[in-house]
Amino acid sequence: MNEGRENRTTGRRRTLFGGTIFGKDGSKWDCSISDISEAGVRAKVDAEFEIGDEVDLRINKFNDMRPCVVMWKREEFIGLQFHVKIDPDAENLTGLFKFARK
Repeated sequence: MNEGRENRTTGRRRTLFGGTIFGKDGSKWDCSISDISEAGVRAKVDAEFEIGDEVDLRINKFNDMRPCVVMWKREEFIGLQFHVKIDPDAENLTGLFKFARK
């Protein structure tokens, strides 16, 4: 992990969305999504993850499920990078990125 170094390649937007993280073993955890971009999210979750863990994230407000990888962890926060970036013009996510582009 590169503390203090900005590795993000897309803009982000602060949010307060609910979500659910699903482990590959069938476990699941509620989370709150506090930043989102086309490439990933910052999520607060009460669970232990390792960098490189593969998970699925559901963004509840948009009923959107995305496979992700844990890129960093800091206290109760983790950074999840989407395997496939969000298409901001996708019909079911238009509202998300209208909000995120403000």
